[in-house]
Amino acid sequence: MREKDNGPKYEEETHAGCTANVVLITPEFIYCANAGDSRAVACVSGNTVELSKDHKPEDPIELDRITKAGSSVSYGRVNGGLNLSRALGDL
Repeated sequence: MREKDNGPKYEEETHAGCTANVVLITPEFIYCANAGDSRAVACVSGNTVELSKDHKPEDPIELDRITKAGSSVSYGRVNGGLNLSRALGDL
């Protein structure tokens, strides 16, 4: 009888996550939400308009948020590992 494979144990899992952008376009507004360093841009009357901003640990607002939460940034990485200050699913 074979044992059921339930995937990797916690210690063996990769510590991978992902970044994302979500854009909602209405007749009056464009809304953009993002996590991480995925980027969203729009072409408005032939000009490029940035809709999102990267979440980097060294940015003053992000660094303040990280340190207030009890973590640290070293070498541009949160707790020495994650190079983004926000992500989805990252351990």
